Amino acid sequence: MAIPYTKHILSNGLTLLIHEDHSTPLVSFHLVYKVGSKHEDPSLTGLAHFLEHFMFDGSVNVPDFDAHIQKIGASCNAYTSKDMTGYHALLPAQNLETILWLDSDRMLSLAFDEEKFIVQKNVVLEEFNERYLNKPFGDLSHQVSELVFQVHPYQWQPIGKERSHVEKITMDDLKQFYNRFYNPSNAVIAIAGHIKVDEVIRLVEKWFGTIPSGKHPLIQLPQEPEQKEPRLLKLQRDVPVPLVYKMWSIPSSPSKEYYPLVIWAEILGGSDSGYLHEELVHKQKLCVDAYTFLNIYAETTVLFVAGVPNTNFSVEQVNQALNDLVYSYQAGERLSYNLQRVKNKVVSDLLYDEILVQDKSSRLAVREAIAGVEQFENEIDRYLAVTEEEMLKTARQWMVPHRENTLFYGNFNK
Repeated sequence: MAIPYTKHILSNGLTLLIHEDHSTPLVSFHLVYKVGSKHEDPSLTGLAHFLEHFMFDGSVNVPDFDAHIQKIGASCNAYTSKDMTGYHALLPAQNLETILWLDSDRMLSLAFDEEKFIVQKNVVLEEFNERYLNKPFGDLSHQVSELVFQVHPYQWQPIGKERSHVEKITMDDLKQFYNRFYNPSNAVIAIAGHIKVDEVIRLVEKWFGTIPSGKHPLIQLPQEPEQKEPRLLKLQRDVPVPLVYKMWSIPSSPSKEYYPLVIWAEILGGSDSGYLHEELVHKQKLCVDAYTFLNIYAETTVLFVAGVPNTNFSVEQVNQALNDLVYSYQAGERLSYNLQRVKNKVVSDLLYDEILVQDKSSRLAVREAIAGVEQFENEIDRYLAVTEEEMLKTARQWMVPHRENTLFYGNFNK
């Protein structure tokens, strides 16, 4: 990570990260609460995402959040992941204090209006229908998570494990969740842009410093046991094309194993230049597409190897071909060339993702929430230091048959 920053911790436990960037007249604000769907009760999921929606319905002193956002020429949004919930805004630098006022009041005194609660519940339920129930491949992410994670709460999506869970959430459930997790000791703020460090510290202390710290929620999450046997799931779904997904749970950053595995996945199938695409699409014509991608979480990363069968080829044939290629641990004759090519791409992507001021605040806030921003320093060096030997050794350690999860997903009655 190549973002200079100043770190300041308030007496109530809130962590503040500041990056000065005077090349822009803007400032980017990013507030992360270290609570996501993994912190929910398995019998009542979807709370973190529901609360994210509800946070925009006004606080005790500011009943109309959006009106003030519009007045200062800001854009704002939010997200819920399995690990955290984030609120971010981009605005003219001279209006920074307004967003601090708005978000401090939401942290301290959210208004729990029953009418707005009902409206937001209907909005979330409609989102569940639209994105996950009533579209092709809508339940794919749910099925993948439930296959890979048998015990860990990563097994459900932030929207909720089931629609019925969202339906039964009460106002009291939402209040308890808010009171438990939305406090300074469980929050990170990152501010980047046309600002001065001392002035930002003064303003954040002014608006957040007097909020009671709250009890830092210590949660013992159930840990996923070591996988000792492969898993295979075949699902009949009415979709245009079938898919073969092969998945391995691997370490996340900043673990040292993460970096060689990211490069290995990119060499295998990170682009049309990847080994899988070259072999299965161009040479064997077994697939119309073959690729890799990562789902990155705080506690683990899921590495996907995917194949889309060509006409007249079965998912079983594609699966066998993927196995043959993945477990050969070769990735073609030009491995040295591809290793350098991928290193260049990964480093370029990292630097590109740190150009915009909003990306800088996001990168600082999220990484501080995951493991402490200091743990991610010198990341570029870690990628550049990966050798062929280390990469292949790490792949043989983590991408092994007994740790694989395979999903056949498609309309097999055609």
